[in-house]
Amino acid sequence: MKTRFVKFIAVFALVFAGLFVLAGCSNKGIEGTWVLVEEYASDGTKLTASDLEDLGISEKFVINGTEAEYTCELATSKKPITMNFTVEQIGNNTYDIKISDDFVFVSAEVKGNKMTYTVGEGADSMKMVFKRQ
Repeated sequence: MKTRFVKFIAVFALVFAGLFVLAGCSNKGIEGTWVLVEEYASDGTKLTASDLEDLGISEKFVINGTEAEYTCELATSKKPITMNFTVEQIGNNTYDIKISDDFVFVSAEVKGNKMTYTVGEGADSMKMVFKRQ
């Protein structure tokens, strides 16, 4: 009876530990609502969420399946700027966000609840960091 109880506890502990391991490995993909929380300039200058708010900058992606709606609000603009994109998974938690079938706007990488991509080139590049809501 005692060995049966010990075996039961051992199996239960293994199953329980396995559930925790699997829970940490899940990646929800790119679907969801993403809000800009940080920007990094090529020289390392960082803008935080509060910096962006103070500047009147707000960017958001709402992604469902292969469709994405982008909204940008600027203090200098009377109306929000909206654009629609298509999203294509290219592997390893990386996605192309496309303006058209043959034009990629950005390639984004998703890690958990963080999505990043870089726009521009060289000294004019900016790394954009979005957080899933």
